[in-house]
Amino acid sequence: MLSVEELGKKLIEAGRLKLRPLCVYATDEVPEGAVPSYTVDRCVAKAVYTSALFKETPAIYVEARHEQCCPGGLVWMGLAEPHPKLKYFVTVGTPDFHGGAAEHLKATPELFDEQKERAGKITPHGKYTVIAPCTDEVAPETARAFILFAGAEQTRNLCGLAQFNISDPFFRTIVPGGPICTTMIAFPAGMAENAPEDSAYVGPVDPTGNPWLPPELMIMGIPAGLAQQMAANLEESFIGKRSRIAYPEKRIVIKPYTKE
Repeated sequence: MLSVEELGKKLIEAGRLKLRPLCVYATDEVPEGAVPSYTVDRCVAKAVYTSALFKETPAIYVEARHEQCCPGGLVWMGLAEPHPKLKYFVTVGTPDFHGGAAEHLKATPELFDEQKERAGKITPHGKYTVIAPCTDEVAPETARAFILFAGAEQTRNLCGLAQFNISDPFFRTIVPGGPICTTMIAFPAGMAENAPEDSAYVGPVDPTGNPWLPPELMIMGIPAGLAQQMAANLEESFIGKRSRIAYPEKRIVIKPYTKE
């Protein structure tokens, strides 16, 4: 098992990442030097992106008492119960909640309820869910998942690396429905009851992050076991053996069709 710092370096190498990877773990004590996520941003997902973007950002953590966080974020981190009218706000709206405002993320409130049920109960692994830089201060056996921010080509290659030693073409890489914080944290960290444990989660499909997440970036949430496997496969994979195909130095120019 690679150390968290070594694994982070392998993921950077595999994806040629420009933003630092982050790891997710749980603890019952606040890590030294860590700060509540809401001190970085009210939105948990935006705070995580800020941490990847700016290396001076310390480790951040989320707990149930963080009322300064986005209420939806606390729900999707398994730290709060959803407001009974939330299903209307994220779908078609209702006059008696937030003045009828609606996000239109699902066609009907019933579909929202069903999706939440299919995901299963979300349960944190400890009192504090921590998102931290990939350093040796995090014991490898405590790491639950890794969060990567990558461009389109980088994401394609990382998905291919995740698929390298499995025959099933469908379930090793998943683009899941749901909020950004579930894509990057709850699903890959094994907090959601029905989330596959050996799948990498790619997205997000939640558009509410588009005002701050650059259009060229994707997010990958990778369970720790799969991340270790990807690192172990790196040299034997197409990224290690055919790096000029994975990351071409020269590009083929596609020319328009012309009738002879």
